Amino acid sequence: MKNIKIKQIKALLKAMEKEDYDKASQALDEIIATRDDNLLEQVEQIAQNLHDTLEQFGADSMLLQHTKHGLPDATERLEYVIETTEEASNKTLSAAENAIALLETLESHVTDDSQKELIGKAQSEVTEIMMAQSFQDLTGQVLNRVIMLVTSLEQSLMELINKSGIHIDDIPDPSDSEEERKAQEMKGIGPNVTKSSQQNAVNSQDEVDDLLGDLGI
Repeated sequence: MKNIKIKQIKALLKAMEKEDYDKASQALDEIIATRDDNLLEQVEQIAQNLHDTLEQFGADSMLLQHTKHGLPDATERLEYVIETTEEASNKTLSAAENAIALLETLESHVTDDSQKELIGKAQSEVTEIMMAQSFQDLTGQVLNRVIMLVTSLEQSLMELINKSGIHIDDIPDPSDSEEERKAQEMKGIGPNVTKSSQQNAVNSQDEVDDLLGDLGI
């Protein structure tokens, strides 16, 4: 790589001292040309590094599969968690409100002070349940922000995949052995947490009994 030399600067200064503007202009042009050469070489190096990075990116099959399958799956799971927890929270709040109304009705028919005291304690406990459920809104907001971050990451990776010359449809699906390995890793971690994974799940005790009956148990 060429560098601006001291003698080029000295030649510029000497020409300016002698008021030889032609030589000064020539010396300045040489300095600018040297600087432009350095800048061009740096840009070329950056471009080459970017090209190499995109090639390595395209060769990383695990990263490609995570981008095509893993991140969308994670988003779906988070959305399902929000949906189910919100549904459970609404049911709990509705039941708590009904319980409060029943306790108030019961209190109006009770004259014994000790029984009224017990009803008051029950009302306080139900109110605590309702207060606890109010945190569902905060949990949902946090999870929604996580979903936004995951979605943004997915979009950025998809752009890099396109720039690397790979079409998303060309990325293979996980092999059967890979899916089996993931299924083994997920055992014991929790229940089915996506709508699609619920399709083959039993939904009631009657279905469980029928399933056991089919197995001869």
